[in-house]
Amino acid sequence: MHADRSTCPRCGLLINAEGRCYPGCQGPLATVRCGGCFQLNLPDAERCEGCGHELGLEPIPEPDALRCSDCGEPFSAFRAAAGLLRDCGLCGGQLVDHALLRDLLERRESYGTSAPRPPRQPEHVDVRVRYVRCPACGQVMNRKNFAGKSGIIVDICREHGTWFDRGELPQLLAFAASGGTARARQQQIEEEARSRREAEIARETARRASAVVAASSWESRWEGRRAAVRELLELLWQITR
Repeated sequence: MHADRSTCPRCGLLINAEGRCYPGCQGPLATVRCGGCFQLNLPDAERCEGCGHELGLEPIPEPDALRCSDCGEPFSAFRAAAGLLRDCGLCGGQLVDHALLRDLLERRESYGTSAPRPPRQPEHVDVRVRYVRCPACGQVMNRKNFAGKSGIIVDICREHGTWFDRGELPQLLAFAASGGTARARQQQIEEEARSRREAEIARETARRASAVVAASSWESRWEGRRAAVRELLELLWQITR
């Protein structure tokens, strides 16, 4: 990549995968946003670096009543058929509706299948442990390692969506494109099947143990009755002698 494409013309810092510079600059670069996956691309790009779609008309942001949990900046909202992506133009944080995130991941996974690419190197994102409040309801969101093994820690509000700090959404979509979500899904299926098999084995073991105990108890009772009968017969024999 040429130097003029890898550094921010405003502050000279490196540009991350979403077309934003790193901390120190006051806003995003004037880049082209993909209408398919909403990722920002460099101005001279012909196709989206994320999903591969040809770049054309950009999605038009809508004003949004919600504000960024980190910096208080009003969001710009991008509407798709599946839901909303809210983007903070100051810090780069994003709140993505659950249905839209599923759609973006499915699109990226499909694109990765048709045009395989190695996983992208992790971006220089802030990895400090912190707890984020949902911009919609104000509740502290749950931190989660997405797909269990992606290494991408996101913040989830069960009702209003998933929060991504700057650079996290491109990493997650790259993870999906490299087959990570498909592998995680297959692993979950295998783990659930293994759990069911182990539960069935445990139930069968318990059933057999119960049958052995029952049989042993029946044999003990029968042996006791036989001993009592022998004692009675011996007593009758002594009486009749």
